[in-house]
Amino acid sequence: MKFSTRARYGLRMMIEFARELKKERIVHLGKIARITGLSENYLAQLTSPLKGAGLLIGVSGKKGGYMLGRSAESIQIGEIIKAYVGPVSAADCVQSPDLCLNSSFCEARLIWTIASARMQEVFDSFTLADMVDKNRIEDIKKEYGRLPLINPDAVISGRSTEISMPVSSHTKN
Repeated sequence: MKFSTRARYGLRMMIEFARELKKERIVHLGKIARITGLSENYLAQLTSPLKGAGLLIGVSGKKGGYMLGRSAESIQIGEIIKAYVGPVSAADCVQSPDLCLNSSFCEARLIWTIASARMQEVFDSFTLADMVDKNRIEDIKKEYGRLPLINPDAVISGRSTEISMPVSSHTKN
């Protein structure tokens, strides 16, 4: 499962807003465009779902720009993703079991439901403030250091390319 470009860039944009809003009261979209390398027009399109979800507020006028709808500490990453893709779901039948005649007895749906719930738990366990706090980022990297792909420099240099997932207590031996 891959998230849309809009969701990925929207999250990146919100992280940059949170970082810049630690220094300024209002941030112009042009500044975020320079930081991210994305066009201001494209970023303007990305603001719409976030404004609709109350996560971003547009401020009109000559000195206008954007500010967060709430504090960075209270905005969960899951809320940002949900603004773009809706509820996180590994398969359509998770959110809409009526789409499949087999949903009530399908063992595969069970796994998709668990995977969807775990993804949502991960997204909801981090806030926008976590993503702009260098100490918190280092703690997260340490906590998840067992995942080789957490360190992009190692992946790029070819030192670590495996995907490894933690073994759950529910896994059979």
